[in-house]
Amino acid sequence: MKKLALSLLVVSGLFSSAAFADLNYGLEVGLRSQSGDTDAAGTNTESQTAMQFGAFGILPIAGPWNIRTGLLYTQRPLTLKTGLTEGKVEMNYVDIPVNIMYKFEDYAGVYLGANLAINMDKKCGLANCTVSDVTSPLIPLVIGASFKFSPNFGLNVYFESASGKVATVTGGTELKNYRAAGANLLVTFD
Repeated sequence: MKKLALSLLVVSGLFSSAAFADLNYGLEVGLRSQSGDTDAAGTNTESQTAMQFGAFGILPIAGPWNIRTGLLYTQRPLTLKTGLTEGKVEMNYVDIPVNIMYKFEDYAGVYLGANLAINMDKKCGLANCTVSDVTSPLIPLVIGASFKFSPNFGLNVYFESASGKVATVTGGTELKNYRAAGANLLVTFD
C-alpha cells in the first residue's frame, strides 16, 4: 500500500504544477494479451487476456514533442502447463509510464519509452505453489500509438516487452521475457 501511495503522490505532483497548463489528460481502460516464457523443462506457458486501466497525461516539451506519463493498474497473468497440470500465475502492478511522444496532429501521435512497474500482489493457482523473487520495479519497454476518433474519445494501442527474469514459481521455475499487446479506450478532458 505504501508503494501505491508513493506512486500517487509522484504523479499528482506532476499533474498539479501550474507550469503544465497545456497538459492533455484523461482516463484509459482496455484489454491486453500477456505472454511470457519459462526455463523449466516440460513446462509450457500460455498467454492470457488481462486488463489495464488508469489515468494518463501528455505534457508538451517543444513543437510536436511531448512526454506521455500517468498511473496505470496493469495485470500480468500467465498460465503454466506441466503435463496435465495447469495453473494461472497472477501478478498485478502499478505502472508509471515515461514515454516520449511525437504528435502528428493534435489528435494522433506515436510514443516510445519505458514503464516503471511496481508489483502490488502476486498469486499462483497451482496446488502448493508460491510466487517469489518478483522483479519490482519491472521496467518494460513500450512502443505505441494513440489517436482520437472524436473530441473526447480515442484509442491507445501498444506493445510492451520486459526482457529477463520476471519471477520465480515454486520449484525454481523462472518466468521471463514478458510481452504484451493491448488496446485501451481513452476518455480525454483537454
